[in-house]
Amino acid sequence: MIKTIVPLMFLFILNETSAQLEQGISAVKKGDYLTALSLLRNASKNSYEANLYYGIALFRTGSLKDAEKFLKDAVKKDGERPEAYSMLGEIYTAQKKFNEAVSEFQKARKYLPLDKSKDQLDKEEIEVIISVLTAEAESFIANGKVDNAISSLTQARTYDDKNPMIYTGLGDAYLYRGAFEPARTNYEQALKLKPNFAPALYGLGKVDFKQKKYSSSLENFIKSTEADNNFAPAFFERGLIFYLLDRFNDAIDAFSRYDQLMPGSSRGKTYLAKAHYGKGEIDVAMGLLEQVLSADPSYSEANKYYAYCLIDRKDYSEAESYFNKVNAEDLNAEDYYKWSKIYLDKKEFAKAYELLDMAVSKDPEDPNVFFEYGKTLFNEQKYPEALDKFRKSIELGIVNVAAYIYAGICEYYLKNYAGGVEFLTRSIELNPNVGSAYLWRANCYASDNRNKEAIEDYRKYLEFEPGDEFALEQIKKLGGN
Repeated sequence: MIKTIVPLMFLFILNETSAQLEQGISAVKKGDYLTALSLLRNASKNSYEANLYYGIALFRTGSLKDAEKFLKDAVKKDGERPEAYSMLGEIYTAQKKFNEAVSEFQKARKYLPLDKSKDQLDKEEIEVIISVLTAEAESFIANGKVDNAISSLTQARTYDDKNPMIYTGLGDAYLYRGAFEPARTNYEQALKLKPNFAPALYGLGKVDFKQKKYSSSLENFIKSTEADNNFAPAFFERGLIFYLLDRFNDAIDAFSRYDQLMPGSSRGKTYLAKAHYGKGEIDVAMGLLEQVLSADPSYSEANKYYAYCLIDRKDYSEAESYFNKVNAEDLNAEDYYKWSKIYLDKKEFAKAYELLDMAVSKDPEDPNVFFEYGKTLFNEQKYPEALDKFRKSIELGIVNVAAYIYAGICEYYLKNYAGGVEFLTRSIELNPNVGSAYLWRANCYASDNRNKEAIEDYRKYLEFEPGDEFALEQIKKLGGN
């Protein structure tokens, strides 16, 4: 009796493991990497497929080092198949190890049937060729080698000229070059071939963002996440735009989903912390960042944002120590102008300007740099210089309405009341829910003897600040009831 039970139990375990492996592989192919991760984690790793698909699931959920291990194990199981080499190429691309990436893609190509025409290949063989060549193209794009990328994609198109991945890749290549219309045309072609193709919608969102069409960009990122609830990159970009718009709750939702989809990456939790920081929830932000830094103490983004939190707590020496943990090449424009706040608060303006100049040199097209520079000059009551910086930030397409309000206030102090009204009106058109805009526009109207408009704006301001004595006195002074 016992002799028959043991083999039956063993057979049951084998069947269960095999079914789990098949389900995990199916989940990877559907793009449901979290489910795949759960299914494949305990599956036997005795085959090429088991290691390959578990490696893919790990990579797509942000665990690059673990993914590399299992993909190398897949190669050990079968060194004459292209998929694992291609995935290793993607990992090295993500790590910016481009020479290693090229080497892996060359190995993958060696085992592709590229000597055959598409009529000599079956559907699965063609799918593998397209997958490898489009991944190789994305690697070339990441390394700035756009011509090589287009060459790979052109070769891929000879095997399937109706594959949306190819046209999305071409869109990415043209976008990298700043050729926005060809990029848009290729993304739209991908969508004609496969409506609601998440990567193509994501690509359109990137084009719109580059062209400062922020509303359209956000709309396309949202469409991308709705088309594929597992498409992590679009959730990240969606969160970034919400963050820039000061819509922190929406940013938190987007970054939370990204963090769920990429549990092996520090990026999601770090930007989730940044959104909580933007909302003013410093303790929550620091708690999240401490989780990240306990796992990866050298992670630049987490060290930067922890410094931001410490600046808000006015713990300046500790903040500097966290900034100093970041490699110089990882410091961007935002970091330098955040760093400048330490010296602005200390009224050490020369050092603050030095850091702001470094921010400008890092990114002379970043509107937020000029906005922060303008605020520093404003606090020194250097209104003409501050106004120049606010104008520049507006020209560069800043989405923060505070730039318009500050510009309007500068115009007020410079006694250019019509200019002040113009900036403040534009701020109200962008966001009618900022009370200070009505107050300063009322001040401009009052100084320009436009009493009726001034009274209306002071009354509007009182809806935000009921009982404000200055506004009430101004209404009486100007003949209002």
